[in-house]
Amino acid sequence: MMTFTCISCHVAFKEPNIQREHYKTDWHRYNLKRKVVDLPPVTAEVFQQRVLEQRTQANQQEATKSLTPYCTYCKKKFGSEKSYENHLPSKKHQDNVLNGPKLAIKKTENAGPAESEVAVNEEEIEVEEEDDSDEWEDDDEAIPVTSCLFCNHKSDSLESSLKHMSSQHSFFIPDFEYVIDIEGMVTYLGERVGQGHICTWCGHLGRQFPSTEAVQKHMLDKGHCKLFHEGEVLLEYSDFYDYSTSYPDGGDANEEVEPNVINDLGFELVLPSGSTIGHRSLNRYYRQKLNPNPRPVPTRAAIQHGNYFKALGWTTSTKEIVEKKVRDITFMRKMFLKNQLGVSVKANKLQKHFRRQVDM
Repeated sequence: MMTFTCISCHVAFKEPNIQREHYKTDWHRYNLKRKVVDLPPVTAEVFQQRVLEQRTQANQQEATKSLTPYCTYCKKKFGSEKSYENHLPSKKHQDNVLNGPKLAIKKTENAGPAESEVAVNEEEIEVEEEDDSDEWEDDDEAIPVTSCLFCNHKSDSLESSLKHMSSQHSFFIPDFEYVIDIEGMVTYLGERVGQGHICTWCGHLGRQFPSTEAVQKHMLDKGHCKLFHEGEVLLEYSDFYDYSTSYPDGGDANEEVEPNVINDLGFELVLPSGSTIGHRSLNRYYRQKLNPNPRPVPTRAAIQHGNYFKALGWTTSTKEIVEKKVRDITFMRKMFLKNQLGVSVKANKLQKHFRRQVDM
């Protein structure tokens, strides 16, 4: 009697049709893959057992994913296990853990078992009806100035934190010699990353991440541990900069200069060199040496920060780049004020009819 065999599965068949159907089964394909890696074949019973085990494991994983992490002390739900683990060491959770048992004892003393169960069920229903935005309340916390913007490292001071970010993540603040409020700027960046979940480099493109951990992972993986300070973003950080020291004369390049002429009053003479000669009767006023365009005097803290940043290896921008940024900021501020004025004028035109206040 003629038999038909399968070399991969080590089985024999009486008819060729059964053999061809066997070649289409998952059991045969599974043994083919084992044969490629030089593994012995498995029987049909063992294969079916492994399939059942894999299905059971997949069902358990789906059931685990469907369970939402819930904190009984804070009465909050979380979107993932990671956010729940980050919530546990928070100060708010620790306070609720300390006060939670006392509240439970009071409820037990004032109400019977049935009433306490009803109270718990009502609280659970109220928690389910809460807005989803409360799930991320603990995650929406600004990063303090003593913590790193890109990892969980904490320092004792702002200078130590900047040193860590500079040495570990190559982070630096552009045009640091013109920064007048370094602490305010780092605070704003902490709010931008911690609360807004926005990248410090590509955030101007409109992308936002679901959590602080996600945006930090993005910045570390993409090499975005740097501050974008060009184009329209200049206006966003303009409150923390003062570029007036780059043009101490304060003059306008397009300003028309009148020719030097003798004063009509006869008390002042302007020489071609620009020097001014005044009458001797006004000597007491010329000795005052008033400066109509005073330069801002940097504070001691600003000088110390500048020296500290130079010690970290931060380089200053060239004069051409600074002048370009000054022109861009000035232009954008003019456009912003012009647009704001247009909106105000249009708002005033919304009222078509006016009522007379005084009848004459």
